[in-house]
Order: sequence, then C-alpha cells, then structure tokens
Amino acid sequence: MFLERVCIATDGSDLAVRAAQMGALLARSGAGRIVAVAVAQPHFHLPESGAAAPGSQAVQAEFARARQAAQAHVDTVLEIARQAGVSCDAETPLASAPGPDIVRLAEEHGCDLIVMGTHGPNDANRRLMGSVAQYVLANSAIPVLLLRDPREASQPDFIEGVAS
Repeated sequence: MFLERVCIATDGSDLAVRAAQMGALLARSGAGRIVAVAVAQPHFHLPESGAAAPGSQAVQAEFARARQAAQAHVDTVLEIARQAGVSCDAETPLASAPGPDIVRLAEEHGCDLIVMGTHGPNDANRRLMGSVAQYVLANSAIPVLLLRDPREASQPDFIEGVAS
C-alpha cells in the first residue's frame, strides 16, 4: 500500500505526539503529505438548579479556548511534519464529539491512513463518553493505526512455553 496522505488525529497528549511522529515517518515513506486534525471541543457544565446559565460572553470565551487548544495541537503536528520534511494541512473543526469529524475530514482529504493514539479500555473517558479511537476504528472505511502507550498495555493471557 502506497501512502499518499496520512491523517493524524491529535488531542495534544504525549501519546498523540508519539502517534504524530509515527504518522510523519509513514508519510515520509510515501508521498509525504499529512492532514493534522484536532477537534476543538468546548466544555460546558450544566448550572446547579436555580443558578443562571452561562452568558453569551462565557460561551464565546469557551469557544475561543477550545479553538486555541485545537490550534496548539495541530501546530505541534505541523512542526513534527516540518522536521520530517513532509507537507501538512491542518483542520480544527468545532464539535462536541471528535470521532465523526476525524472520519469525515480524512475522507474529504483523500487520506490513505488515519493515525492516532489511544489509551485503551482503562481510560475513564471511554466509560463516560465513549472512545474516540473506538468510534474512528468502527466507522472509518480508511485503515486506522492506533498507537498505545506500552506502559498501559495489558499483559497477554498466556505465558510462553506453557500450554493452557
């Protein structure tokens, strides 16, 4: 499989940076093009009963914070791509759930592979909101490469040389 364009989905975590480095290496072995995607996710909290909902200034400030964070995440991927000598486009859509936008943008840009980090089944966010990596893996027609932190990998169910 010849990789013309690699989509790197990032949330700015250390694991996402490692995935970006791997994605850049893979892109460099092909046509050398990357699409960096960081979804700007605003976080709102429901007010306690009787409390007023956030005003429009607070809402706009949260949107700005989310966009700024997403831009910082893609800026990191842009720098990794620059150092690897590959071209990079950046996308920072605004959404509450990143998975659909990652898949959509990878398809729109004609990507051959999606690379992203995942924290695996022990991630508390997965229990609460669902795993972004799980969504992308289940809903993408494009192959997906998930990188895990080796320190978080579960031990195998077998021991070498011992039959069960």
